[in-house]
Order: sequence, then structure tokens, then C-alpha cells
Amino acid sequence: MKNLINISFLTFIFSALIAACTGQGKLGNASQQLSTDDSVIVTDSEIVSGRVIEDTVIGYWTVKTTKDSNEVVVGRDDWAVRDSSVFLTLSYGNKAVFSGKEIRTKDVVGNEGEYMMQWGGYVFWASDSAIYLSFGCFLPDTDDGWNMLYQILPDGTSNLSVLEYEMGVDGNSYIADFMALYLNERAVGASTADLKLLYEHFCTKKLAEELSAATIPIVSDDTDFRHADRTLQINNLDDLNGLPLEKYSFEVKFKPNPNDDNVTDILYMEVNGATNKISKIEAGERKVI
Repeated sequence: MKNLINISFLTFIFSALIAACTGQGKLGNASQQLSTDDSVIVTDSEIVSGRVIEDTVIGYWTVKTTKDSNEVVVGRDDWAVRDSSVFLTLSYGNKAVFSGKEIRTKDVVGNEGEYMMQWGGYVFWASDSAIYLSFGCFLPDTDDGWNMLYQILPDGTSNLSVLEYEMGVDGNSYIADFMALYLNERAVGASTADLKLLYEHFCTKKLAEELSAATIPIVSDDTDFRHADRTLQINNLDDLNGLPLEKYSFEVKFKPNPNDDNVTDILYMEVNGATNKISKIEAGERKVI
């Protein structure tokens, strides 16, 4: 079980969610963003009721998500609440990918009845290769649970990624967000242009230019990106004294080879405390136990 908080959402539409769930998040290059309300969505083939979460166009993607309660009850005998589902209508270019697809807590964390979907269906990031929706599933009335990215490809293929956050550690969320998106973008063969946008969003100008020019290797050529994402660990290297720092230092570990978990790759990364941008990525070493 993981304690997951402090996602940094970039648009005003998420402000109510932040206040309610102590979360933040990342929205990629959205060309259109509409406000949320309670309404009924009419698609080409069906009517879906619920609260509108997203109704937006981002690059090739057209996204509509709504959230509504379902029949699953989560909680104790003396206190219980209904769980929720997200309904997704998605297209890529002129091709429909999903129409009213239901995404439930069990689709995100593997089971339902224990955790409840506190939020879901927000666009976290988008590229020409994939779109990422944010989901948060927690034990009722706690901040104990899972923050997940639901990656969807143009053919409808999906993949789940856990965002690793550590409570009260400044800079941690930016490393976690960047590494999760970078590894999953690499896993689907994202273009150089898509990776450049990712670098520019999360990194200082100088570091983004160096990454775009491929002068700094983030991972080795033989890395299995999905396995690296699943085994990602972020360790704070600073003294946790509660004081703001000019930079925040981290050790990032992952397993590059799914067939040999004795091998661990290590990166050293820094976050600029003033700009909240990653300012340094340095390849460390490959450890073999």
C-alpha cells in the first residue's frame, strides 16, 4: 500500500479537486478546456449521465469523461459510501477509440469494495503516441491509497502506471511525474518531438536542450521501459529539516531487465527549488548483486 499525495495539476479546473484531495497533477498541451458541471452527455450511440470531468481536444485526441456512482458500496458497517465509475468517450483523429467505456476501481487497482475512486478521468498528459488519464483510489475517509496513470494508445491498448509520491518531500512529485511519463512514452515509441515537449515541460531550458540533443542518457539502450517503470524507486538525498532549499536532490533506481532483477540502474536528479523544474540528471552506476 502506498501513501500518495501532492500531484501538481496545472489548470484551474482542478483547483476544487486539489482542495478536496490534497492532490496536484500535469495537463499536457490542451488546445481546449471546458468547465465541469452536472449534466447528461449524449454520444453517437448512447446517453451517459454523471458529472462532466473532461470535454476537451488535445492534439489528435478528443476526450469526454464523466463520473457517476455505481452499485458497489465501500466502507464499514456503520459508515459506507457508493463507489464511482468513469465513463470515457475517446477518439484519435477521425477514428473512434471508445464510446462510453466504463472504468471502475477494479480496472485501476485490481479489485473493488475496499478502495473507492476519489477522482478519475482527468487528462494528465497527452502526446501523439498516447493519452494519460489520472485516477486516485483511496480507502474511504483517508489519503491512503493509489494514484494511477491510465495510458491509452490510439488502437485502444491501455497500460497502468503507479505514481510514486512521498509525503512532505519537496521536488519528489516532479521526479515521479517525469520518470513515469518518460518511461511510458519510450515504451510506446514516442517521437523525438513528443519527448522534446516532455523535456521542456518538466526540465530547465538548459537541461531540456541537452536531453533533446541526446547528450545526457537517461536510460541505457537495453532497458525494458515497462519493467523500469514498475520497479521505479525515488529516494530523497536531502536532510529533511523542513526548510526550503535551492535544489532538491534524489537518487532514482529501477530494474532495467525483467529477466534479471539482480541488476539495478541508478540516476541522480535535482529539482530547482525556485522554478520546480528538474535541473540535473546524471547517470550513476549499474549495480549487480
